[in-house]
Amino acid sequence: MIEEILQFLTSGIVLRALIGVVLIALVASTSGTFLVFRGLSFMTSGVAHAALGGAALGLFLQYSGIAPWFDPILGALLFSVFVAVVTGYAGETGLSQKMEVAIGVSFALSMSIAVFLMYYIPPTQVPQIWGYLIGDILLLDNLDIILLAGTAVFLILITLLFHKEFVYVSVDMEGSLAHGLNARAYHYLMLISSALAIAFATKAVGAILVYAILVAPAAASNEVAHSVKGVMLSVFGIALLSELAGLGASFSFHASPSAIAGIIAALSYVVAIQIKKMRERVDDGDLEELLKAELAGTMDDSLSIDGHE
Repeated sequence: MIEEILQFLTSGIVLRALIGVVLIALVASTSGTFLVFRGLSFMTSGVAHAALGGAALGLFLQYSGIAPWFDPILGALLFSVFVAVVTGYAGETGLSQKMEVAIGVSFALSMSIAVFLMYYIPPTQVPQIWGYLIGDILLLDNLDIILLAGTAVFLILITLLFHKEFVYVSVDMEGSLAHGLNARAYHYLMLISSALAIAFATKAVGAILVYAILVAPAAASNEVAHSVKGVMLSVFGIALLSELAGLGASFSFHASPSAIAGIIAALSYVVAIQIKKMRERVDDGDLEELLKAELAGTMDDSLSIDGHE
């Protein structure tokens, strides 16, 4: 029995899926955390769909003969960086609302280009474009693992080097500028590195899983954790458990691992909100009890003084 389990876990498909699960969780704990801090959760979806438009451009250039060497992943990366630059330019003053609008506009432009180019791409190649949207962690190949590992290592290094700067820029862009920090450079570095990470992750596991895993665990952790380090560790844990549950469900009753992982990750946000409300009620209750105790103490003191008089 144990030998059968070990043989199953070490088979190529399962082993690559397990490695991919850990790498996606690492990407979520680094990139997703700062995007939620910055108020840019929608950017994950915008970049992931922009990658779809870039992949369509790459296939069009290949099959039209204009640039046969142009790989679709290059188009995905170009479109992702485009979204990040437009978003960064709109948010140089620190207003996240302007960045959300810029993401929406670039998202619509990228999807329109994708749909336009699909008419000129051989129908047999169109599913390759939609593969960027759906994806499947059970279909990872060695190249996907290498890309994900490179992305995770790059993000970890960037986060270790510029952790404090990213926190300052995410929390108070105007204050960072006022204190002489080169906030615009860190602002663009954070957005572009996140966009590249999202594009590579989308190529590997699809836009739906990337959006669910990068946003929901970070949003949930942001509600209950009390420090940046706590949020990042919590994001890693929630993302990892969600994806492992998705894999387990796919092996148990043939469900989509991405769908199950996305549902669990989204539910973690609901649970986190409830935990936060319960904490607030407990804190309010403690404060009320404290006020009652102080009031009772004050009344006892007054009665004691009156008695002596």
